[in-house]
Amino acid sequence: MPLIAGDQRAQTSISVFIGAFLFSIVGIIGLSVGIYSEAGRLFLFVVTLGVVVLVVTSLIRWIGQISAIGRVGYTISAVETATRGAIETMAEFPFLGGQRLEGEPAGEPIPAPHSGYVQHCDLPGLQKLAEEHDLQINVMARPGTYATPVKPLMLVEGAADEELRERLSACFVLGENRTFDSDPRFGMIVLGEIGDKAMSAGINDPGTGIVVIDTATRLLVEWTEEPVEVRHDRIFVRPIRPADVLEDVYRPTARDGAAIVEVMIRLMKSLETVAECNPAFTRAAHDFARVTLRRAEAAMTLDDDLATLKAVADWIRTD
Repeated sequence: MPLIAGDQRAQTSISVFIGAFLFSIVGIIGLSVGIYSEAGRLFLFVVTLGVVVLVVTSLIRWIGQISAIGRVGYTISAVETATRGAIETMAEFPFLGGQRLEGEPAGEPIPAPHSGYVQHCDLPGLQKLAEEHDLQINVMARPGTYATPVKPLMLVEGAADEELRERLSACFVLGENRTFDSDPRFGMIVLGEIGDKAMSAGINDPGTGIVVIDTATRLLVEWTEEPVEVRHDRIFVRPIRPADVLEDVYRPTARDGAAIVEVMIRLMKSLETVAECNPAFTRAAHDFARVTLRRAEAAMTLDDDLATLKAVADWIRTD
C-alpha cells in the first residue's frame, strides 16, 4: 500500500542504513590509502561508534515498526489519518476553490486525452484561462474520478478553439491510481475494502468490521463541504454526493456482513450517529439504513437476531 511504503519512519530507517553503509565504505577507503593522521583515526573511531549506536537504535525502531505494519489496526489507522487530511483539505476548499455547481450544467464538453484517474486539478490555471478567454468552466471530474475520452472533464461555456481545449485539459493530472491527498472518497473506499475482507468466510473477523465502522463514523462526523470564500469565480465544481460516500465505505460490509447481527447493529448505530451529527448526511443515512435493513432481512436466518436489529433501527424515518 502506498501509505505504508511512503511511511516517513520507514524511509528514515532505510536512509540511516544506507548512510552508515556509505560512511563505512568511505572510512575503509580512507584508512587503506593512509589519508588519516593519528588524530584523524581517533576522530574516525569516535564517529564510527556514534554511527553504530545510530544504526542499532534505528534497527530496534524499525523492528518495532515492522511488527506494527503487519497488523490490520496499523493499516486502518494509516488510512484514517490520510483520509482525515483529505477531509480537512476539502473543508478548506470544498469546491477546490471554485463555486458550487448546481443543477444541470451546460457548455461544450472537453474530454480527457486518455483514460486515467484524476489526481489533481489546477484551478488557478483554469481560472487564468477562463479570464483570458471570457469562459465559464463547469468541472465535471473531481480528483478521484476515472476519466475517459468519452466522458467530459469539464463543460466550457464560451468559444474555445482546439489549442485552448488542449490547454484546458492539460490542467488535469491523470494517473493510473487514485491518491489520498485531495480525494477523501478514496480513503472511504479503502476502509470499505478492509471491512469487506474481514466479512469473508475465510477470515470471519467481525471485530475488524466493527473497527472499520467506528473509524468511518469519526470521519463522516467531521466531513463538511460548507461554502467558503470563492477564489476562482469562473470555475464551478460539482459537489460530492453524500449517498456516494456512504456507499463507498458501508456498502461492502453491509452486503457481505448482512447475516452478522453484531456488525449490522454497529452499522445501524453508526448511521444514526452520522444522521444526527452531520446534517449533510441525514437524508442519505436514512436511505442507506433502510436498504441495509432489507439486506439483513434477506440474510438473517434467526428471527431473534432480526428483531434485535429492528429495535436498534427504530430511528429510521419511513418517508
